[in-house]
Amino acid sequence: MWPFRRNGASAVRSSEAYWLLRNGIGDASPALEESIDCDIAIVGAGITSALVTDALVATGKRIVVLDSRDIAQGSTSASTALLQYEIDTHLVDLAGLLGAEPAMRAYLACAASFQLLEKRFSELLPLSGYERRASLYLASDEKAIPALRAELAARRGIGLACEWLEEGALRERYGCRRPGAILSALGAQVDPFRLTRGLFAGCIRHGVQLFARTKVTQIEEQGERLKLQTTGGHAVTASHVVVCAGYESLDFLPAGFADVHNTFALVTEPLARSDLPTLPLMWESARPYVYLRSTADSRLIIGGADVPFKNAGARDLLLPRQIRRLADQYQSLFGEDLPPVAYGWAGSFAETRDGLPSIGRVPGMNPRLQFALCYGGNGITYSVHAGDMIRAGIEDRPHALDDVFGFARLGADLSAGRLAG
Repeated sequence: MWPFRRNGASAVRSSEAYWLLRNGIGDASPALEESIDCDIAIVGAGITSALVTDALVATGKRIVVLDSRDIAQGSTSASTALLQYEIDTHLVDLAGLLGAEPAMRAYLACAASFQLLEKRFSELLPLSGYERRASLYLASDEKAIPALRAELAARRGIGLACEWLEEGALRERYGCRRPGAILSALGAQVDPFRLTRGLFAGCIRHGVQLFARTKVTQIEEQGERLKLQTTGGHAVTASHVVVCAGYESLDFLPAGFADVHNTFALVTEPLARSDLPTLPLMWESARPYVYLRSTADSRLIIGGADVPFKNAGARDLLLPRQIRRLADQYQSLFGEDLPPVAYGWAGSFAETRDGLPSIGRVPGMNPRLQFALCYGGNGITYSVHAGDMIRAGIEDRPHALDDVFGFARLGADLSAGRLAG
């Protein structure tokens, strides 16, 4: 009924993603070797799937997770994992798209995700490199200052803790050569690979079955149940299916649902800098924007230089050129040469028109099929809420964020295929 279209985009990242190199691939998960039955089948084994699966374990239902690779070895291992409440779409602009009240709830939901994450995983987060950090949103030039000052006022108006830094303060505190910035107290960073593997380890201890190297090729209706066909010839039959397969989930949805882009990143060699343990997350107002963070082993991760996606081969051929662009952007920002680069990589991601996720049921599709599409720059932040939203859908009850993070907000644009930027 819903076959995955083969679009030549199965390689969602290049081969030298930092988290995978730092942590190693770990023990291999088994592949599916027979047809099985379950209550909930989840497609994908990245960070979004891990958070959704963890939320569904409490239902007591039989859960099966399937991935064409292995745990966290798709887009998750390529993520730079800046955790921010700040949506790629300004609060001011989001209010124009959705209305002031829904826009406010979207931002406040993202802000609330930090405490939710810390409360649920207080023991796992320290083992996953989780640290609270401030977030610095830089005006790329003088022309950007009025919009950022308006954004600052809007954020303060809904109770978010942030302040304005002038050019001199930016240079003194952080060495940045920019005319101004919003400094937000709330932000964090994490090792997404460790967090994902840790979450799934806990889920498996609670009875979840996870099968790697098992690609789902088709989903069919079978009476009141859904049947997932796999490349190995085996099938999984389930009462409910949740697709958490990143941008590859677009194969199920109308054309134009989201735009796919390539992003590029590098990690430096370890640096002898005393400011790294307190360095804020940094990103810029220009689109596409450059962004950076530090790591637990005293490196800098720098990402950006986004370009539209064509295919994985073309993306990877661009890597050397885009790394040079990131080096140029670093030099522009700090007035110094980029430190020695240890590794560079590329990944692909999806982006929606309003920068928000799409979580839950899709109008016009089988209500037992749900999606957790946490697209844009806030994937992990959105995913914290996705599990509760998906569980509400399975239990056939509304969720407070359905009209903000759900498919319903897309309205007529969903069926008309007018959803991408």
